[in-house]
Amino acid sequence: MEKLMIIRKLILGLPLSEAEFQIRGFEVGLPAQDRLELVAKTVVNAYNIALEYGLSKSLSIAIAQVSNELVGFFHEGLAMGLFTLDLFSISNKSRLYQFIEGEGRNHAYMSYIGAGIASAIFRNNNFEYFTEKANSEGESLFLNGIGFYNAYFKPKKTLKEMFVPRSFAGKKPYFLEGYDNGIGRAVWFYNSGEPTKIAETLKAFPEERRGAVWAGVGLAATYAGGVSVEKIHLLKKLSGKYAYRLGEGSFLATHTRRLAGNPHPSDITERILTGKSSIECHEFATEIIEKTLRGEKYINGEPSFQLFLSIIRDWVIANQTSEEYADTPKSASVLLTK
Repeated sequence: MEKLMIIRKLILGLPLSEAEFQIRGFEVGLPAQDRLELVAKTVVNAYNIALEYGLSKSLSIAIAQVSNELVGFFHEGLAMGLFTLDLFSISNKSRLYQFIEGEGRNHAYMSYIGAGIASAIFRNNNFEYFTEKANSEGESLFLNGIGFYNAYFKPKKTLKEMFVPRSFAGKKPYFLEGYDNGIGRAVWFYNSGEPTKIAETLKAFPEERRGAVWAGVGLAATYAGGVSVEKIHLLKKLSGKYAYRLGEGSFLATHTRRLAGNPHPSDITERILTGKSSIECHEFATEIIEKTLRGEKYINGEPSFQLFLSIIRDWVIANQTSEEYADTPKSASVLLTK
């Protein structure tokens, strides 16, 4: 059994060098590089650990050794590894769900993303069998992982040639939304958190996709961080009419960290991008989930997570000054006229 564990790590594993920006062709020499490379290496390391240990006591021991600040990224990598084992297993294809329902339940959001990354790595075009089983947020975040993989590992094809997997063709509109959210997260790494370069990268995207990508940037800026307060202010300014989408991503990131019990010591990024504190964002999210979503995957025929995100957008807009949204389409929020 021990030999099998080592063999699957050797065959399916990734070297830590895959997370180095120089190798990836990302922006280097900027202040956020060390922080973001550490995040990426944490994910890759966890992926390799999961390949070797699977669901075992050794996996639990490995989790306990990770700092609280990085443990969310570690779970993302573990889910990548466990889902990879599920993809290649003949009989046991439930490791990921066992993990999410068990030890990884507090980090379910990050785990869904990790599973999506693994699906994309191994070109699992039949991903809908997973999304059909997942809850609404799991479905969207799985697609987020696919987008992240393509932009992180294939930046030229994804960020310049606007590649979208053929398996997405003809699918529901929110599939592309989730995919583009993942691209936005990867853009944060690709540009080492530099606002001017991020804004320039996003200009290449068609108008109808740009908002979703900005939301992904907001998520990464808040969850992964790595830049100064001044850079966050500049990022918000450069997002222009998409500032509310930037805030949407930031809100989701701080809610995710609060759910997992590993919030950032300072919530200054959330305050800048959403207009509210980390705890206020989390409390509002909890209220929506308990009073509106109530564990349902669909509400009035629509995915409940999409409703959740639309409510967040309205809330962010309502909590920032109207001048920031002078150019925001009136259809973006019913609260714009407030």
